[in-house]
Formats: sequence, structure tokens, C-alpha cells
Amino acid sequence: MKTRCYDGKKWQYEFKHEGKRYRKKGFRTKREANSAGLDKLNELRSGFNIDNYITLEEYFENWIKTYKQPVVKENTYRHYRNALQHIQKHKIGKMELSKINRQVYQKFINDHSKEHAKETIRKTNGAIRSALDDALYDGLIFKNPAYKVNYKAGKPTKSEQEKFISVTEYEILKDHVRKKRTRSSLALFIMICTGCRVSGARNIKIEHINQVKNTIFIDERKTDTSPRYISIAKSDMKHIMDVISTFAISYDGYIFKEAGSIINLQAINNALKSACRVNNIPIITSHALRHTHCSYLLAKGVSIHYISKRLGHKNIAITTSVYSHLLEEKFNEEDKKTTKILESM
Repeated sequence: MKTRCYDGKKWQYEFKHEGKRYRKKGFRTKREANSAGLDKLNELRSGFNIDNYITLEEYFENWIKTYKQPVVKENTYRHYRNALQHIQKHKIGKMELSKINRQVYQKFINDHSKEHAKETIRKTNGAIRSALDDALYDGLIFKNPAYKVNYKAGKPTKSEQEKFISVTEYEILKDHVRKKRTRSSLALFIMICTGCRVSGARNIKIEHINQVKNTIFIDERKTDTSPRYISIAKSDMKHIMDVISTFAISYDGYIFKEAGSIINLQAINNALKSACRVNNIPIITSHALRHTHCSYLLAKGVSIHYISKRLGHKNIAITTSVYSHLLEEKFNEEDKKTTKILESM
């Protein structure tokens, strides 16, 4: 590994690997140049071979497979895959990293913003910015073109009402999935009964189900308060056990594992979409079932303190923040009730 100062201010590294010469300029100190050179050499030796002509699409795909796929959850990795698809659909994906400046990247975000909601833009930009931070550290670029990017959504973010279905629709949906005896429908049924996240349903083992107490142990591994026992109706427990009895349970006890793999999120969402279409219910995501579970309990007069614990929130402030609009509706109902009581005095 050789390092030298080439203009009295900037440093470069230079070395040979498998007969090919590698050189990079623009480092402020000898130490930075040497460190970047060693990182580059380690990448080459490990098979993560990146050169100065790599495109954004190539780098980002390699980056998510190397640094994200092995360590993040399936649902999180899906966000990175979505970001990759957005890159691939735009001309910026075929551009070399070294030729992408802030103006070029801002134009990409401007184009992307025309067709997407604010949350989608935020996730896409966040994923790409993180990848470019690593590219900067690796010495592939000298500045991150995603620095201080601005965006304005072309599509409105879904309103809170669109993230829920009505109490009647919720009951219809529950009745529909009760009639099905598939793993995906059972996962939806459990989510409706418990309000758990999809990760919590997918990770249920047969040993987590207590038929005597009619409880299911849920561990979403989201926060310290996520692991919890949730009570369900006796009739719902009977249905769950009846359906499970038709499954071949894996040796490790996971009820949603088949052929060595736990049912994926896409299968559950597809089953939910199908159920919504059949019953003329607005299409919602599996996570919306959790929101509707809360709204259902609030509508039935259940305490927000209990709901917070049932949902596995770290504290009640999170619950009141997420469901503030529902609490406002509840407040208005209670306000009218209180007024009537006072008027009758």
C-alpha cells in the first residue's frame, strides 16, 4: 500500500491486487488515504469488488444484499428493495456514482415525488442516503449528493380514516377469515383477535397458546414491552385450535412454518386483500388491522390504559399519539354525555 501527497494538500492511495492497479485521490490526510486504501483492499479480498465506474443501481443493490439483507427483518428489507426498484425505473440508476451530484440527485427526487406520498419519498431517500454515506466512507465519492435534499409529495398521505375500517367491516372481516382454514387466514384471525403486529402472529409457537387461560403469548421483539400475554374469547381460542389441528406443526413448534419456512408477509397481505374485495371492504394493509383493533376497543368503551398494554406500547404516550384522533372522538362523546348528566341535576 502506497500513499503520497500529489499537490501539496491532497493525498492518494495506490496498490495492486491480482495484477490490477487501484488508485484513488482526494483525501485530506495520509491517514485517510491509507485507511480508505485498506478498506478497498479488504473489499476486493472479500469479493465485494467495487470500482470507480459502478452505477448507483449496481452499488445500491450490492449494498443492500451485503449490509442489510443479513441483519434486518423481512419487512424492513422490503423497503430497501422498493427503493432499489425506484432507482431502476429512473435514469439515475444507470449513472456512475462519481457523476451524480446534488443537482442530479435532487432532480431524481423531484421526479420521484410527483408519483408518491411523503412517507414513501422519505423512506426511499433515507435508504439511498445511507448507502451513499457508506460510498463516501469507502472513498467512492467525495460528497454525498443526497445532502439536504428537498421534496414535496405529489400524492397526499393517507388520512387516518383510510388506515382503518369500520366496526361493522371489522366484524365482517373476522367472520370471513374464520371460515377459512389456511395459515394466512389464521394469521389474520389472530391479528384481529389480539391486535398484534404481523411479526407477532408469524412468530407464535404452539407452546405460546394457553387453552386454559385463553391467552396467547406474543413476542414482536419491537420493544421491551412487546412480549406479553393477550387474552382472547373462548370461542376464538376454540377456532384457533381447531384450525391448528389440521396443520403439520414443525419440530420447533412454529404454527405458521411450512416446508421449513415461516409464512411470508406477502401471503398474509394477499389473503387480506382478497377478503376485503370479496366483502366490498376498502383495501387495507395487515398493520391496519392493529389500528382497527384499537378503534374497535375504544368504540366498546375499553380503557386506553388497558389498550396500550394490550398493544405492547412502551408507554401510554405512544398510544395517545398514534390514536389521538380516535381519542378526540371519544372525548366528544364523553363531553356530550357529561353535559346531559349535568343538565339533569
